Amino acid sequence: MAPLELVYKQVDGLDLYLDVYVPSSATPSAPVPVILWWHGGGLIQGTRKGSLDVPQPEPHMLRAPDTHGICIVSADYRLAPQTRMPGILADCADAMAFVRSAAFKEATGSCVDASRLFVSGSSAGGWLALLTGTGIGYAACGLEAPPTPIGILAIYPITDLLHSFWNTKHRPVSYRSDIISHEEMAAYMDPYQPKVAFASFHSTRNIFYHYMVQEGILSSLLLDGTGVSPSSFSIATSLEECPPPTYIVHGTIDGKVPCKQSQDVYEVMSGKGWNVVYDERPGLDHLFDRSQDEEMQEMYAFVKKVLESR
Repeated sequence: MAPLELVYKQVDGLDLYLDVYVPSSATPSAPVPVILWWHGGGLIQGTRKGSLDVPQPEPHMLRAPDTHGICIVSADYRLAPQTRMPGILADCADAMAFVRSAAFKEATGSCVDASRLFVSGSSAGGWLALLTGTGIGYAACGLEAPPTPIGILAIYPITDLLHSFWNTKHRPVSYRSDIISHEEMAAYMDPYQPKVAFASFHSTRNIFYHYMVQEGILSSLLLDGTGVSPSSFSIATSLEECPPPTYIVHGTIDGKVPCKQSQDVYEVMSGKGWNVVYDERPGLDHLFDRSQDEEMQEMYAFVKKVLESR
């Protein structure tokens, strides 16, 4: 299925795109709900085209429009450190606003019901979904939080910059045998290099995440020069008001984002009696949903339940 490619924002000389996958069954008289998804990559690499070697999102998302009757929207955002966290959150809010706009409605032939909007993402994109869905971090960045979606779908998300995993050197990282040199990453480390919102699959920028983990520098890449505390983006310790229904999934042997990041959020939300499902997947690593065989049935069942409850 080829997506409809739309520019949702122009900033810093960049066109920011989102890809829209509309079910073939959708009509103006029977518009479908929508999932807005952000890619992973530590907010420093990646693309809306997904994380496979082919330019498309994960297989279950490509199947979702016709299997589950849901519109899938995959959005780019500006990448750090050339754009810091406040700019990235602004992009997320603007992507949400565009999906709710008359321009989006017209472009999709009135076949999408943006009042039934879920936010989702994988890895760092799951963190963006949690931040944007709850509004956490927005005030600290001097931004107005976007209107609340009807649900959050966080796939093996980062949730807390203060966790030691992000601030400890791992030389080498657990899933690589080599040490990545500073010289290899110097151009991407430079915040004064041209701003980007897309890293091609074959770019050396696509080992930037591994270098970040190796050196324990995620907070620095996202926040240097902003004056914003890393604690402003800690989901578990910042949850004060009841969020929309939330689904979180994480593999127990995830070597790139510890599953405790998800466990901590679930413990707080469930302890307060909020509507949360934590789907812990034994023996699965990061990016497990890249598999052609992974249907993410529990996630789509959660979506269906939320929709039926409205």
